[in-house]
Formats: sequence, C-alpha cells, structure tokens
Amino acid sequence: MFRLLLTPAFFVLKRVSFRVGFALAGLLFLVPAVVAFLLLPELRSLPAGPLAAIGALTAFALYGLAALHAYMIFGISRIIRVADRVASGELLETRQATTDDSSNNDADRLWNAIMKMNGSLAQIVRQVRVSAEAIVSASGTITEGHEQLSQRTEEQAASVEETAAGIQHLADTFHRNSEHCKRAEALSGTASEVALKAADEMAVMTRTMQRIDGSAQQVSEILSTVEGIAFQTNILALNAAVEAARAGDQGRGFAVVASEVRSLAQRSAAAAQEIKSLIAGSLASVGEGRQIVDVAARTMQEVVGSVQQVREVIAEIAEASRDQSASVAEINRAIAQIDATTQQNAALVEEAATAAVSFQRESTAMLEAVSRFKLDRSDHRARAIQMVKKVADHVRRAGAQEACEDLNRRDPRFEQGEYYVFAIDMQGNRRAYPPDPSKVGINGIQDRDADGRFFCQELIQVARQAGAGWCDFKYLNPASGQIEPKSVYIERAGELILGCGIYLQPAKAAAPAAKPSARPLPQVKQPLLAARG
Repeated sequence: MFRLLLTPAFFVLKRVSFRVGFALAGLLFLVPAVVAFLLLPELRSLPAGPLAAIGALTAFALYGLAALHAYMIFGISRIIRVADRVASGELLETRQATTDDSSNNDADRLWNAIMKMNGSLAQIVRQVRVSAEAIVSASGTITEGHEQLSQRTEEQAASVEETAAGIQHLADTFHRNSEHCKRAEALSGTASEVALKAADEMAVMTRTMQRIDGSAQQVSEILSTVEGIAFQTNILALNAAVEAARAGDQGRGFAVVASEVRSLAQRSAAAAQEIKSLIAGSLASVGEGRQIVDVAARTMQEVVGSVQQVREVIAEIAEASRDQSASVAEINRAIAQIDATTQQNAALVEEAATAAVSFQRESTAMLEAVSRFKLDRSDHRARAIQMVKKVADHVRRAGAQEACEDLNRRDPRFEQGEYYVFAIDMQGNRRAYPPDPSKVGINGIQDRDADGRFFCQELIQVARQAGAGWCDFKYLNPASGQIEPKSVYIERAGELILGCGIYLQPAKAAAPAAKPSARPLPQVKQPLLAARG
C-alpha cells in the first residue's frame, strides 16, 4: 500500500538524477518555510485557507522526502542483494540490466554499471574456467606423460646399467684374450725358433748322412779292390802250386807256402765278400736313412713355414684383440657417459614429473576457485541463497536449536516448492534434514557422492575458510532417479552450516515438493542434503 502511494513520486524520481531529486525535495520544504517566515507576524491572524495551503505544501514536501528516501532504500537494497549474490559466487545474467546508459537516473546508471561489471566478470570467469579446464586436462596429460616417461627412463637407466656391466665384462674378457694372445704370440715365436733350430739340425743330419753314404761308397770300392787282390793272390798261389809240383821235391816247401797263401787269399776273399755284404746292407740302410732324413727335412721346413704362418696369424689376432680391447674400452666409456646422462635425465624427468603434479594441483585449485562463480540457473540460485539467508537470520534471532526444530517440522516460512534448507554442525552431524527428520543426529563426514568425493568434508571446508559459497558434486536426483550434478549454497551461522541445493538439470528439477513418507529413500548412502527435484 505504501509502495502504491509512492508510485507517482517514483515515476518522477526515475526520470531525474539524485541531485535533482534532492533539489525538488528541498524546494518543497523551502516554499512553505519561506511563506511561513514571510507571514510569521501575521501567522495567528491568517485565515484557515492560507494555513491549510502551508500545511499542504509541508505535507507534500514530507511526501517527496519519504518518496526519495524509499526510492534510495529500494535501489540500495537491490544493489546490496546483487552484491551479496555476486559475493556468494553467483554471477547474474546481464539481461537484468533493463535501462540504457543514457538514463538521467543515478540509480539506474549505478545498476547498469554493476550489471556491466557483473557481465564482464562473468565473461572473464567463463574464459578463465574454459582455460582452467583446458589447463587441468593438459596438465593431466602432461602428468601422465611424465609418469610414463619417468617409468621408461628408469627402465632405460636399468637397461643402460646392465649394458654397461655387460660391456665391462666384455672389456675384461677382451683384455684377458689380449693377454693370452700376447702369450701365444711369444710361445709361437719360441716354437718358430725351435722349429728353425730343428730344421738346421735336420740339414746337418742330411749332410752327415750324405758324407756317410760317400764313405760307404769308398769302402765298397776299396773292398772291390781287396777282392781283386785276393783273387789275383789266389791265382798266383795256384800258379805257384803248379810250379812247385813241377819242381818236385825242391818245390815242396814252396808248395806249402803257396797252399797257405792260397788259403789266406781264399779267406781274405771270403771276408771281403762278407764285408761287402755288410757294406751293401749299410749302404741300403744309409740310403733309406737319407731318404727319411730328406723327408724329415722337408717336413721340418713345412713345420717351420706353418709355425711362421701361425705366428703371423697369432700376431694378427693379438693386434685385432688389442684393437677390439681399445674399441670396447671406448664403448665402455661411452656407455658410462650414456649411463650418467640417463641418470641425470631420470632425475630431470622426476623433477619435471613433480613440477607437472604441482602444476596440475595448482591448476585444479585455480579451477576450483573459479568454480565458486556460478553462471547457470541464476534465478534458482538466487532463490537458494535467499532461503539460506532467511534461515540464517532466523538462527541469529531465535537460536540454533529452535531454528533446527522449525526446519525439521517443515515450517512453511523456510520451504518454497522444491527448495528446503538443511543444517549440519562443524563436525558433520545432521541437525536439520526436512526430507527425513529421522536422519537427524547421523554423522555424514564420510559420505561420498557418485564420484567418490567426500562432499560433506568439502562443505565444512568452505564454511570454515570462506564462510559461504557453492559446492558442486554428483548425486541421485529422486525426481528423475538418475545421477545428476548438484550445486549447494552453504553459509555458516555460528556453529551451524546451512545449505540449500539445486540440481543443474532444469527440466528434471521442477518436481513439486514431496512430503516425507514412511518408506525409505533409494538405497544409496544418504547425503547431508538433497533437493527434491
């Protein structure tokens, strides 16, 4: 009624600035004051008509002042409500700015400025949220990639370490082989010298056998001469015997001598024959020995050649082994450098992984901070905030116990359709739960949402740190029977945490309020809050 009486004044005040409004109100007071001052000496003798006019002007001035005061209070209250909603994290839709900037009314210009600020802030928050979500996603990918890279780097470091150990073992083996090749080369040199000496000895033996063969030939020739002499002596003895026989008695002694000479010649011939036979056997043996010595000499020459070749091959093997040992040593040093580099890379990857985790944590914190500003369903959010603030005022006036009792008995003052207010204490105990008062007293500090988040703990954390704000989680919507995202506005009132939630699916969130029934709620862990719809 009072607002209706002030409508004409509001019509005028909407079209002028505050300065003009104050000037009009002052003028309305100034006119009757000046008239009364001018007519003050004759004020008692004035007729009723002028006094009534002065009274009417005064009443009209009071009406203008009351209208100006109410208009300012209305504008300021509207701005305070908007500021409270923005402070709670709810960014309003810019379409609520209904006047243009060319208006002469200061309240309208202030309202438009606030709404423009809200629109700019909403745009910034929207862009920051999109960027933060992209950063969180990218940081998650980076973190996962760094974890995989760290694992692969550790595996590579282990493989390089094993390779380094294998190369070191191979280097040791090559070093031993090189030492063995040196010893084999020395032994082959000694064997070559021994073979050369043996070849020289065989050459000496061959020459000795040749001299023996020559001597045997000479002996054979001498024996042939002896045989000839024995034969001639035998002939001479035979001739002497014949001559002695012719001589008769005078030649008898000569005959005896001739007989003895003949006998001696025969024995000499027999002995020479035996010696010749022995010399022939010796010559045959010497010939065979010479052939054997020749074969042995040729074989020894071949042995010397083979030993020389073996020595050369062993020398080449020793040289190759030394080269391989040097190459393996270089490879070993390179592997050691790779191992050191891999260890450094592993440390850097570990640091990068830690930095990526920290980056992801910070980006998640940034996203959570930006998520405090809500851009959707502003009308429903405004109603939820209004409900919570109304109950908070009731708690401050009537006390926590009486306020919780009023909530549990579903006082109509604190319910509007699908909206109701719940209450928990700072330990997570339910103090008021209108959908099912039997749940009062149950602690929900370990309650989880559909994603496994401890949402009750998050509510308490927001209440302690900020005093008021929004919390988002996923929970079963009784109206649709599906898991849906839910947003809850909470505000701390003393030791109580008051909250009112809305589901973020408008088409499914418009179900009428349901009275609590005796049958249990769906078989899920009951949260501390649940909007009906």
